[in-house]
Amino acid sequence: MSAPVPCLHRVHVGEPHGALAIHAALGMSIGLEPLIARLDTLHRRAKGEGRDLRSQLVTFDDGWADPLHLAPHFDEWTHLQPVLFLTARQLEGSQELLPLPRLYEWCAQTQTPLAELERHGISRLAMKLMPEKDQHQLLDTLGVPRSPCSPEVLSREQIHELAARGWIIASHAHDHCDLRGFDSDELSTGLAAALRSVSSVGGKPWLAWPEGRCCGRTCGVAASVGFELQFSLAQETKTLERSDLVPREIYKEQVLNGHDASRNERRSRPNVLAKEFQ
Repeated sequence: MSAPVPCLHRVHVGEPHGALAIHAALGMSIGLEPLIARLDTLHRRAKGEGRDLRSQLVTFDDGWADPLHLAPHFDEWTHLQPVLFLTARQLEGSQELLPLPRLYEWCAQTQTPLAELERHGISRLAMKLMPEKDQHQLLDTLGVPRSPCSPEVLSREQIHELAARGWIIASHAHDHCDLRGFDSDELSTGLAAALRSVSSVGGKPWLAWPEGRCCGRTCGVAASVGFELQFSLAQETKTLERSDLVPREIYKEQVLNGHDASRNERRSRPNVLAKEFQ
């Protein structure tokens, strides 16, 4: 594919509040209206180029229910093909928040800026290197509440509804962390289980690497267990020459003349959430 495939996580309607404001500040949530305009442009471009129907992929990670806002639009965008990348647990019906979103919920509730997390013994970067179970255990020890059944995460019924509308279901692996830290045998076992999970719901043997991180070794393991396509961030894939590796770009709010195009929309966000989150 000549251009990176869109990669989306959260989608907010109007001004984001609470944890969603943190996702937006991190560039992991985009406004619904600007997103619709951008995808409409993408659809018209694909159609104008004479591309096949449903040939332009648009991907969604982490199992958020936000893409439900877009379902009617994709019915009309006949040249765009939406893809849901779900973890093995989400494919099995879990609606528990992943560790970092769980942390952001706590930050929003306690008005704790991300810049102050290290005072609480938490490093976001370190968490991304830890297996998902260990991330949750760390948050447990710090008293961060769990969200075992969040309405913000797609239910099994909603996943089936989107699949019935033609959305592709694919894998976001067996563990939501940087999988480069797993040895090849452990990774092979986990990815084989993830492939079985997605196959059991009629999904595609496609894999989106968690945190967008992969390497030649991990890609080789994924291919060896049966994944036919792999997806990662464009900056990661440019160093790997693989025909089965698809580059992706995280869609963020448009920036015009050095300013966030949605800045005015978010001006009234509470000051504690307007601080630097990186």
